[in-house]
Amino acid sequence: MRISEQQYGDYIGPYRNVLYLCHRNADPDAIGCSFALSRAFGGAIGAVDDLSRTGASLAEILGAGVQINPPVEDYDLVVVVDTSVRTQLGGKLPASYALVDHHLDEGLLEDALFYIQKPAKSTAEIVWTILKENDKKVDKMAALGLLAGMIADTGRFKRATPCTFQAAAEILEAGGFAYEEAQEALSLPTNISQRIAVLKAASRAEVMRQGDWLVACTSVNSFEGSAAMALVDLGADVAFVAGRHGDLVRISARCSREAAQRGLNLAQILGEVGRAHGGDGGGHSSAAALEAPGKPSAILDACRKKVFSSCALEGPPSSGLQCRAMARPRDR
Repeated sequence: MRISEQQYGDYIGPYRNVLYLCHRNADPDAIGCSFALSRAFGGAIGAVDDLSRTGASLAEILGAGVQINPPVEDYDLVVVVDTSVRTQLGGKLPASYALVDHHLDEGLLEDALFYIQKPAKSTAEIVWTILKENDKKVDKMAALGLLAGMIADTGRFKRATPCTFQAAAEILEAGGFAYEEAQEALSLPTNISQRIAVLKAASRAEVMRQGDWLVACTSVNSFEGSAAMALVDLGADVAFVAGRHGDLVRISARCSREAAQRGLNLAQILGEVGRAHGGDGGGHSSAAALEAPGKPSAILDACRKKVFSSCALEGPPSSGLQCRAMARPRDR
């Protein structure tokens, strides 16, 4: 059942033992939102499997005390935060849960007891409205967590809207801290392993061209999202990076601003490919991910074909297709 931000307090009120659950590799938006909601309404914070480097750093600064793989059955209600599809929760989803999220995937909506889902640029914007509409006082650390999440999810406001800037200004005023403090909370030295992964991704990339569009596909063992962003920064219009994690293949995808403006929707593409291969996927139009069983090369090829058949690309799927391959992605 869809509810409004103003109704959140009434719906969460009857539950005394609440867990705010973040997705696998929880990022600053998930951590900051879970922390702010737990401070305002009470409850514990958990995450599936692990936190991202920036998510872990923010959790430490906030003193969030995030439990990894908490026993969800021990709670009266689990509120899933900043999560769009079931695969992001690795089978940790209980029978009864609520949802607060800014993605537009429908995978978790049908079975949710209640949910708030709006197409904001970050879940932090939605949570900020929840706190305002329920007359909750926001302290410095809760505000810091929300602003840090907002900065991270908007690419330091490169993808912000007027509503994003308005929320950020209100959060800064409520928290009573300088914007630089939120920036510093996200500033981490680049991990050498991450740098190696990005360089390997670039060296192994297979780049295919259709007209003026370049689509890059590659495989690495970790940091798939960072590698995909790097490939777009290097000139790819669309980048797919695969990595094997246990029995599953995880693919992260990124696209340029121009590709998104021309109608390319990576969340839709990765959702369709993920489900076709026995998994699932989702995210945003310009940044998405999927998890599914299979071979990395086969799933990458399916992603690439979806892009080339997309209405965002001019001409038939194979028109003007050329290959510029440095090395083929390797199955693992």
